[in-house]
Amino acid sequence: MSDAEAATEGGAECEGLPEGLGCDLGWLLGQVQYGYVAASSAAVGSLSGGLRALFVLGAAVEGEARNQIEVARRFGIDRTVMVRLVDELERDGLVQRQPDPADRRARIITATEEGERLHAATEQKRHLVDQHVLAGLVPAERVEFIRLLRTVVARLVAVDPTHGTAACEAARREIDAHGGGLGC
Repeated sequence: MSDAEAATEGGAECEGLPEGLGCDLGWLLGQVQYGYVAASSAAVGSLSGGLRALFVLGAAVEGEARNQIEVARRFGIDRTVMVRLVDELERDGLVQRQPDPADRRARIITATEEGERLHAATEQKRHLVDQHVLAGLVPAERVEFIRLLRTVVARLVAVDPTHGTAACEAARREIDAHGGGLGC
């Protein structure tokens, strides 16, 4: 039996889930994402720009916001949306744009003291969100689940899923090499 057949076989692991969807990878990932985003949005509260703004603020707090375009690329944020997020964070007194000493045309995004405080408090709430989302797993399973997610994401990042055709072709070659097919 192939891994795909074993994963969709069902059985006790799919009990209580909708018929035909309970073992569908896309549906399952979507449900995890929906639950995580809903709970995270509550944790982020009234921060203008929500979870994406928190990611940008986090980059500023960690000193990783030297280039606004790179921060947008890292988090998959459209450049025009990124400008609006930084404008709102700046308006709310959470970040400042400062000239980059290495390139006077560029601006470094730095967190203010208020931004650092808000980020720390919100990250504590997001830690509770993580616990809530993973509550159905025992601690060892949580560690393994995160480890497996990292493995999957690292591979996807390596093939750059933002380039759909290239990623699809790479996946097709890999699946074909193992005797499967891919309908891209």
